[in-house]
Amino acid sequence: MAEAGTTTTTTTTTTTTTPNVSELAELAKVANDANQAFSNASAAVPQETKDMMRKVKENILDSDKLRSFSAFFGIGEQSPFSLAFNPSILCPRLKNNVLYFYLNYILGAALIMIISIFATLLNPKTIVMLAILLIVWLLALRITSEEGLQLCGGSIVISRKTATTVMMIVTAVVLFFMVKPVFFVTVGSASILSLIHASLRDVKVYYPEDNMGKALSSAEVEMA
Repeated sequence: MAEAGTTTTTTTTTTTTTPNVSELAELAKVANDANQAFSNASAAVPQETKDMMRKVKENILDSDKLRSFSAFFGIGEQSPFSLAFNPSILCPRLKNNVLYFYLNYILGAALIMIISIFATLLNPKTIVMLAILLIVWLLALRITSEEGLQLCGGSIVISRKTATTVMMIVTAVVLFFMVKPVFFVTVGSASILSLIHASLRDVKVYYPEDNMGKALSSAEVEMA
C-alpha cells in the first residue's frame, strides 16, 4: 500500500510539473521570435543608413573626447569653479563647456539611469507587477494550448499566436509605464547636474587634442 501511494504521488508531481516546463519553453520561443523580428527589421535598413549612423556614433562617442577626472573637476587649478552673472560670460561658458564635456555628461546620465533602474527593480511594487505579468503570460499560454481558447461555443477561437501578440503589446505598455519614471529621473537629474557644472566650471582655453585632456582656467590664462 505504501509503495502504491508513493507511485501515485510521483506521477501526480510529474504531471503538474510538465506543463510548467512547456510553458517556460514557449515563453523562450516567444522571446526568440521577438528577437528574430528585430533582426529582420535591422536587416531591412539600407547599408548607407547603417554606415552613416555608425560614423555619427563613432564621432559622438569617441573615447578621446571623454575628459579626465582632473580636467572635469579642475583638480590642481587655482579657481576651477566660479559664479558668473554676466550673460556675456555665462552664455559662452555654457556653450563651450557643453561642447567640451558633453561625453562626461552623457556618462553621468548613464550612471544615473543604471542606479535608477536598479532602484526600480528593487522596489516591491515592481517585483509584484513583474510576478503578475509572468503569471498572466503562463495563463495565456496554458488556456490557448492545443486548439486555442474557444469562446461562444467555439464560434470564436483565440489562437496561441494571437494571445502572445496581445500579451507582447500588454507587456510593452506595462514596461513603458514602469520605465517612464526612470527616464524622467535620468533626464531631469542629468540635465540639472550638467547645467550646474557647465555654468560654474571656469574654463577659457580648451585643448581637444591635448593627451592629458587638460583645460586652462581663466586664472591660468591670466598668468600665462
